[in-house]
Amino acid sequence: MKNYSLTLFAVFMIAANAIFAEEPIVKPQILNTTQAAKLDLNGKWSGKRNQYSWDKKTFIESFQYEFDLKQEGNIVTGTSTIMNSNGEYADMQLEGVVIGNKLHFREYEVKGAIRPDGKVWCFKSGELNFAKVGDDIKLVGSTPSFMEVYNYPCSGGETDLKKVDNSTNLSVLVETTPSGEAKVESTLNLNAYPNPFVDNANISYNLTGENSRVKLEVYDISGKFVASLFEGTQNAGNYTYNFNSKNFSSNSGIYIAKMTINDAVYSQQMVQTR
Repeated sequence: MKNYSLTLFAVFMIAANAIFAEEPIVKPQILNTTQAAKLDLNGKWSGKRNQYSWDKKTFIESFQYEFDLKQEGNIVTGTSTIMNSNGEYADMQLEGVVIGNKLHFREYEVKGAIRPDGKVWCFKSGELNFAKVGDDIKLVGSTPSFMEVYNYPCSGGETDLKKVDNSTNLSVLVETTPSGEAKVESTLNLNAYPNPFVDNANISYNLTGENSRVKLEVYDISGKFVASLFEGTQNAGNYTYNFNSKNFSSNSGIYIAKMTINDAVYSQQMVQTR
């Protein structure tokens, strides 16, 4: 009887370990520009947004987060919904643009909300990478957040959303990365500073290749062309260009530096404090 009981206990422990064992963490594979350009973004994206502490060293809260997107070319519009564990929520209008392998977006109007006591729902923005995990297409990345007035920053967070109906994108997942694109991206170091900025932002990058065809442009978050800062051929080296927002106007206060090197496209979002 004792041996029989020990056997049952051992079987139970093996089963319990199988049930409660943590699933291995699979790192998302970032898609390339060619793959991202073929994606169908229409429909729902569902997942989580983890909110940072003010020092950005830890996450202090996790929210349910969802996009409902409509795509026309590289322009994206739609709504977002964020909800905390108490059922308090906000529905917001959003707009965005696909540049390279990123979705740049911002929320700009609260359509309906139940607000936590003493708190507000901050508008979220950011540049989300298109990625895949298995057969799933995801939007992942940092999502800074800003108050409705003056664009003052909130604590920000990280977003991870999965395309709910991904059937039209399955063929895209088998495509390979064009040769050379990943190598250029790893050494480009495209950076905008200060960010957020008031009137002026500097856009810098590092080229490693010789005789590269380079185009540096600025767009707003709706996809509207704003300025061309450089177009021509450059050799290896460090380059910096200044963007003065006083010469242009944007209702959103969010600009995007778009960098094209040969056939590869990269981008960096810039937020203006007003």
